[in-house]
Amino acid sequence: MIMKLFAFLTYVVVEIGAFIGLVYGIGFWWTVVATAAAFVIGLILLRRQGARVFTEVRAAAEGRTDSLRPITDTALLAVAVFLLFIPGLVSTVLGIVLMLRPTRAVLRPVVTRVGAARIATTVGRFTPASGWGTVVEGEVVDADGHRPGVYGITRDPRV
Repeated sequence: MIMKLFAFLTYVVVEIGAFIGLVYGIGFWWTVVATAAAFVIGLILLRRQGARVFTEVRAAAEGRTDSLRPITDTALLAVAVFLLFIPGLVSTVLGIVLMLRPTRAVLRPVVTRVGAARIATTVGRFTPASGWGTVVEGEVVDADGHRPGVYGITRDPRV
């Protein structure tokens, strides 16, 4: 809880500091214009990069390409969209930078490592070796005594 509060307060201080610094440098109205322009540029980039990534995801789903790159790019774009829609100039600029291909290429191995570690931790919590649950062997029998899906018997009477 304290770390989340600290992160939020750090974000607020950085955003306010950047806004005030930009106001002193170029003036209030130009700072507002720069913030709005950064947001619009982010939306344009999101449309282009998002379409490209979803095309790669579709190709990976059809088995035409490796799925690692589209999955990591999708995760990075999700973070970029989150940063883009958080109010503030610094977060918007970070979101735009994260949408650029070279940035995603540099961060792709990091995302892969972090994702693999999170999956391993989650799977480790829910394996029988970790003591979670009891395995009971058996078979499924419906109320009529039939085993669904065996010998052509299905639950759907229309089949």
